[in-house]
Amino acid sequence: THQDVKVWAELAMILWSAGLRVVSAWTISTETVTGRLKSGNYVSGTVLLTLKKQVESEKIYQDELYDEIKYEVERTIDSMKDINHKDDPDFNDADFILASYASTLKAITSYREIAGIDIPYWLEKGRDSKETNPIEELISRAQDIAYNYLIPEGFDSFSWRELSKEERFFIRGMELEMNNIYQIGDYQELARGFGVTNYTDMFQSTSANKARFKTANEFKRRQIGGDGFGSSLTRHLLVALNDSIVEDKASAGITYLRTFYQENNEYWKKKNLMMEILNFLSRVENIDHMNHWNSTGYYAKVLREALRNDGV
Repeated sequence: THQDVKVWAELAMILWSAGLRVVSAWTISTETVTGRLKSGNYVSGTVLLTLKKQVESEKIYQDELYDEIKYEVERTIDSMKDINHKDDPDFNDADFILASYASTLKAITSYREIAGIDIPYWLEKGRDSKETNPIEELISRAQDIAYNYLIPEGFDSFSWRELSKEERFFIRGMELEMNNIYQIGDYQELARGFGVTNYTDMFQSTSANKARFKTANEFKRRQIGGDGFGSSLTRHLLVALNDSIVEDKASAGITYLRTFYQENNEYWKKKNLMMEILNFLSRVENIDHMNHWNSTGYYAKVLREALRNDGV
C-alpha cells in the first residue's frame, strides 16, 4: 500500500536483480469507512503482484517504454473504474495512483534491460542521494499519466485536454471537497501530479484540515490575468458567475464573457467548453457540506442555460 515513488523504484530494481518480472497487478479493496470516522484521500485498496522468473533477453529504450507505461496505466484505471461502477469498492485517487505504480512495474520489469539504466549502480545509492534515479522518473511519469487520465464526470477526453493544468487542478480539487476531503496534503499531492506550482491564490484556506478553493463570490474580480489560472477560461467563468451573483441575473455573466471573448469569435468557439465547465460547477449547489458554494452552483446552472440559449 506504500505511496512513496522511491519505495516502488527500489522494488522494481530488487525484482530486476532477483531475475523476476511482474506479470500481473491488480488492486483489491481492503479497507472501508464505517460510520464516516475516517475521511481523506487515503489508500483503501492493496496492490497484489504476480511474479515470474525473467526469461526474456529483450532490451528497450526509455522513450519506447513510455508508450507501454501509458497503455498499462490507462488499462488498469479503466478496469478499476469498471469495478467501481459494478461493485462498491469505492476506489479513490490514492488507489488509482498506487495502481499506476504497480502497472509501471509490470511494463518496466518485462524487459531484461532498459538502455541507459545501470540497475546495480542505482541499488547501491542511498535514498538521500542527490542524483536523479531514472526508475523514479519512470514511475513519476506514470503518476502524471494517471492524473491526466482521471477525467471528471461530465467532461469528455477532448474537452479535458483543452483545459490548462491549473484548470484541471482546480476542477479535480473541487472533486476532493465534494468528497469531503479538506487535508492540505491531498491538494498539494494533486498539484504535484499536475505540475502546478503557483496555486496559493486559488485557496480560500490552506489550513491543515480545512483546505478549500475560493468560490466565485470569494474570488470576486481579483487575481485575473497573468500566467496560470488567472488567465484561464475557468477563471473568467468564475468572474462571470460573480457578476451574475452580484447583479442577480445571468445576463451580467453573459455580457462579461461576450466582451472578454469578442475577438475572432472566441465566445462562440468556446461556448460548448464553457457549458461543460459550468455543468461541473453546478454540481456543488446542493451538497450538504458545501453550503458556501450554493450561490456559485446555482448561478453555474443558470448561466449554463443562458449560454445554451444564446444565439438560438
